[in-house]
Amino acid sequence: MVVLLRVFAIPFILLIMWWNKKQQPDGPEEGYCLQRTRGRLTGLIWAAIVLIGGGLAIWFFMTAQSMPYEAERLKEEMSFGYYLIPVAGVVAILVGLFLAYRNLRDVLVPEKSTLAQSIRAQLPYPDEAPPVKELFAMVDQDLKQNGQWCGKLGVGREWVLGDEASSIPRIRGVFSRAEQHTRHAGKRTQVTYIYEIWIVDDRRERQVTSLRSKRELEDAMDCLRQRAPAAVFGTYDSKEYQDLVYAKEEEQQYAQERAYQQRKARFDEQNRQEQERLAQNQVLTMPDGSVTSRITWDTIRQLLLRPSRTGESSPFQLVPGIPFQGQGHTFSRLACLPGSGQELTRILMEEDSGSPQEPGQYAWIRDVSTSEAESVLRGWLRGEIPSLDGWTLMERAGRTWQQVSERK
Repeated sequence: MVVLLRVFAIPFILLIMWWNKKQQPDGPEEGYCLQRTRGRLTGLIWAAIVLIGGGLAIWFFMTAQSMPYEAERLKEEMSFGYYLIPVAGVVAILVGLFLAYRNLRDVLVPEKSTLAQSIRAQLPYPDEAPPVKELFAMVDQDLKQNGQWCGKLGVGREWVLGDEASSIPRIRGVFSRAEQHTRHAGKRTQVTYIYEIWIVDDRRERQVTSLRSKRELEDAMDCLRQRAPAAVFGTYDSKEYQDLVYAKEEEQQYAQERAYQQRKARFDEQNRQEQERLAQNQVLTMPDGSVTSRITWDTIRQLLLRPSRTGESSPFQLVPGIPFQGQGHTFSRLACLPGSGQELTRILMEEDSGSPQEPGQYAWIRDVSTSEAESVLRGWLRGEIPSLDGWTLMERAGRTWQQVSERK
């Protein structure tokens, strides 16, 4: 039955997508968030099943009522349960209508979707949140540049996208749920597995995502341990989970937040020391041509912000001792031209030629905002290459670079 409903739902789904595009020609471009909201169309299948079940219950009751002998027999056999049939049918129909409304709303009106509301609620000032296009782009960009995927769960540096969205700086607890339920029906035994990841934020709100396998669940937990190391990790319904979720007293909540901030400060210091250690394996060429291997993030950030503060140009470059590998390429140099005021910052990453004496033949270039530049530069200091989506491939032409459409 489910398969048949899926087949018959295809034309309806395509019609909904066409109507959505027609009504919102300037709506959000296709991205992870929009794909997730459109995926809610499959919920119409379950809504249809509930509606059909409710309709059948009412039909059964009305048919029985039209046959007095049959109605009397059912009353004797089912007692009070007989009168619950129409009530259950009406409730099922109401539930089905609600499910259909919610799923259609998420698809047709993305700004009112559950996902958009989830993102908006976690911003510092939800009432001043930007339009849905910018909300989704904020999460999509983080996932494109920094995303790691564990099944349908995407983990960036700032956001986690599952069935809902979670802001990583606000995560206070991550809990895994792996359960096996066995049900016996006659000679048949049915086994159901539940794999879920529960994320608890600083509001004690929970975001739950269902995964397909134990491996996906373990990978998701490992990834989140790297991205939110100061959070509490454990299993669902454990003492740690209960203490975090059901902390009602203000004093207990204050103690938990203080413990979190202490853990975060410790991890941040360890990360800073590791970043500085890795940065020492690179050479920084300053705007005046001088070079140094004593590199800190504060130095890089001052160079990045100098044009905005002083109006002076401050181009600089970073060259690692050993070229970095990432995104299917090997890179030997990063050059940065910070923008001033509202200007964008231009970043060029040059591919390694394979010989220290020869410059690279190809490079990737992109104009980014200051915050995006900070993300790329922080990653470069750690030896990480950002996603090349949105970057332009360039080819060396003498002392300059020219755009190429594809790799020769």
